[in-house]
Amino acid sequence: MVHEIIGPLWSFFITGLISLFIIIDPPGNLFPYLALSSGLSPQAARGLAGRACFFSFVILALFVVAGRFIINFFGIGLPAFQIAGGLILFRIAFDMLEGRGHFNRLDTSSSLVAADYRDIALAPLAMPLLSGPGAITTVLVLASRAGNRVEDGLLLLAIIIILFLTYICFIFADRLLALLKESSIRLLTRIMGLILCALAVQFVIQGLLAAFPSLG
Repeated sequence: MVHEIIGPLWSFFITGLISLFIIIDPPGNLFPYLALSSGLSPQAARGLAGRACFFSFVILALFVVAGRFIINFFGIGLPAFQIAGGLILFRIAFDMLEGRGHFNRLDTSSSLVAADYRDIALAPLAMPLLSGPGAITTVLVLASRAGNRVEDGLLLLAIIIILFLTYICFIFADRLLALLKESSIRLLTRIMGLILCALAVQFVIQGLLAAFPSLG
């Protein structure tokens, strides 16, 4: 219904925005960012946020540009990749709902020490926190669905918008935490996990319908 009202291009763009916002999770990444930038001057902290988001863009853009080539190189059919990607994202969404592992951001941040890394903007901020396996899988699934260069461009635009929003969240991290509180961010992560569950199931359904047209 929504697809028919706003058109396929805008539908694809909005799906990309929502999926990337959920999986990159700017509010949830406030905890590790603050842990890694503690002790830095405001200017240095802004520089750290900017470099992390730039590195993340380069990583994700690479998979947008080379996504279909990677899939074709390994001889993977697009329906198979959509199904596999949907199942992976469903697993990630379930972790978000349960507040486990990588998505228990508050507990994760307590073990992050900037001195343990050579370039904290690249690792661990850009990879794996912002552009980790979940974000890369999301981009590859969306790139596999993109039918032309216009949709590739829309996907790149969605990445830019979400990472710019992430940068803004990092810049105002202290104020946002004071406003949202820890419990609100945990609740938001679980709500986003529920939405990601639905998107992941939709990816699987679309892959199944493409692989088995008789199901439609």
